[in-house]
Amino acid sequence: MNIFKRFNSALDDGLTKAIFDHIRNFLICAFLLAVGANELREQSSVLLGFFPSKYSGTGVVGISCMLIILNLYDGIRRLSKSEYHLILIISLVTLYLFISVRVIEMAWNFRMPF
Repeated sequence: MNIFKRFNSALDDGLTKAIFDHIRNFLICAFLLAVGANELREQSSVLLGFFPSKYSGTGVVGISCMLIILNLYDGIRRLSKSEYHLILIISLVTLYLFISVRVIEMAWNFRMPF
């Protein structure tokens, strides 16, 4: 019963909102990373008619990586306050890497011509 009391208390303190906000931020960053990686891969478009796409793709990848690292740092900082923080942090980093690579693969497959 103590576990349920702690869980209910965490829900009352905004745990659900924090988790969904964190996931939303990560998925947006992963999508931006996939868009930038796709631009680096294709290199066929021109940004506003002035710059080759390899530069715009690099910029998008750089910005999305910085945002992912910021979001990951925030998640690690919050998890470090818990009792089992090392296991949770390793799980979070592994999940971040897996989902990021998978989102990029999905974006590449989605954009392939038939």
